[in-house]
Amino acid sequence: MKRPRPVLAGLPPLGGAPSSLSFPSAHATSSFAVATAMCRVDPATSAAFLVALALALGRPYLGMHYPSDVLAGAFLGVVLGLIVPLTF
Repeated sequence: MKRPRPVLAGLPPLGGAPSSLSFPSAHATSSFAVATAMCRVDPATSAAFLVALALALGRPYLGMHYPSDVLAGAFLGVVLGLIVPLTF
């Protein structure tokens, strides 16, 4: 879905973006994919989810994404983190 990034009157985005598209949040996708994969390798790394969550929560605050963009990205990231085979 090619949804434009949010535009709030009087509140310009706090950061720049390489495109005007918003859905899903690539930052949320990648951070949750890495956190999921890390926990599959070593459950002691579950704190990576706190980092992923903090990063994801910052995306709407920065004006880069709608909350639903972040939720979709986080869901996609967890799915990818679970289905990608881990090799050692």
